[in-house]
Amino acid sequence: MADATCCTIPLAEIAEGQMLVRTINGREIVICRTRHGIYALDNICTHAYARLNEGRLRGTRLICPLHGASFDVRDGRPLGAPATRPLTAHELRVVADRIEVILRPDASVPQPR
Repeated sequence: MADATCCTIPLAEIAEGQMLVRTINGREIVICRTRHGIYALDNICTHAYARLNEGRLRGTRLICPLHGASFDVRDGRPLGAPATRPLTAHELRVVADRIEVILRPDASVPQPR
């Protein structure tokens, strides 16, 4: 984890089926907890500049509130139009009832199209 930007969040802050947002090193990150696990992704839709936490989480599908684009929270890949570019997924682990989010150092800040 050296040279990585990290944020820790109490596990109790996010229930299954819920999302929360944290700003880490100037980036908005949405943390999604599903019955399959906990995932961290950039919070800005790759199709249009919209905050994904204002959309819906259905299972492992994160749906944008603006145009309905959807993404797989497990890896950020687009599942439905109009999005064609994946979200950046970040490393996450749970240690002693705390969620640790580690930003990918090679990830660029999302820009509106």
